[in-house]
Amino acid sequence: MSKKIVVMEDFTVRGTKMMHRYDILAQKYGAEVRYIQVQKDIKDGDAFAKMFLEMEKNGPDVLEEESELLEAVKDADILISHISAVSTAAVNAAENLEAVCIMRSGVENINLTSASQKGVQVINAPGRLAVPVSEFTVGLMIAEMKNIARSHQRMQRGDFDNQFVNADYSVNLKGKNVGLIGCGAVGSRVAKIMKAFEANVLVYDPYMEDAKIVEAGYQPAELNELCQKADVISIHYRLTPETEGLVGAEQFALMKPTCFLINTARAGLVDEASLMDALQNHKIGGVGLDVFHQEPLPEDHPLLTLDNVTITNHLAGHCSNIFDMTMDIMLGTLEHYFETGEWKNVVNR
Repeated sequence: MSKKIVVMEDFTVRGTKMMHRYDILAQKYGAEVRYIQVQKDIKDGDAFAKMFLEMEKNGPDVLEEESELLEAVKDADILISHISAVSTAAVNAAENLEAVCIMRSGVENINLTSASQKGVQVINAPGRLAVPVSEFTVGLMIAEMKNIARSHQRMQRGDFDNQFVNADYSVNLKGKNVGLIGCGAVGSRVAKIMKAFEANVLVYDPYMEDAKIVEAGYQPAELNELCQKADVISIHYRLTPETEGLVGAEQFALMKPTCFLINTARAGLVDEASLMDALQNHKIGGVGLDVFHQEPLPEDHPLLTLDNVTITNHLAGHCSNIFDMTMDIMLGTLEHYFETGEWKNVVNR
């Protein structure tokens, strides 16, 4: 029986030919593939960032309903979304929906509870950002510790002074304790790179058995123990209601005054008030941040003026071939389904 597939083309992929690689499913398996355009009211990157942050914080149902999606999904068997909201109303409007395929590792753009109640499987693309984010994380770590970005800014202003606020503890990674909060697809790659730098790797990950952490050559640690021992802390955790504010006042109080904190995961994992207190009062050595509680950052945000931060504009997952990598993962998942009748990478199994 032919499957009906609806593919949502959002602001990030509008006008590209990439999404139409799904036509191969029609050619190989006789599927009926329909493309619809969503997010038509989003005209620029700032509007998209605002929408995405709202959806990430509060779920897809807070966004304005896509009328074309409600109509298209009625007789769809499979719905494919990149960074488009799949609302509860859309899931409930579908009569035959079997699966929603999210072309990301995170699935904030669908309500997992309502999908599960409807019997709809949610599929993701795990590991698609593991390479770019892990490489970026290490780059951000070194940039903050070695003052690379600060030196660049000074030289652009004609200032050749090479003394910085962290001059007394701008150390090498060799022999230092690097603590990883989370050791999944991204964290595990960062861990391997840190071992190549001859650093000691501490891992806090309740979802990973201590024996496996030890087998990989790392040291398991509880969160507070890690915060107390680490010279550098890098966060690679999923943001959920349970993990929001995971790193807060208690954890900052335990950190060394020379500790560097790196966050390329989700801003909500760190309590913002506690972070700002630690930075403004130099309770820690510094931070490298790629994610923020409000994006874009307000013009008057203190992060823009502090001398112990390196900040980048949610750039960690960006690379010129990221969408190719994502398509390869998702097409492989769909072809496996058409060949075997079984879904891989089910988030709400």
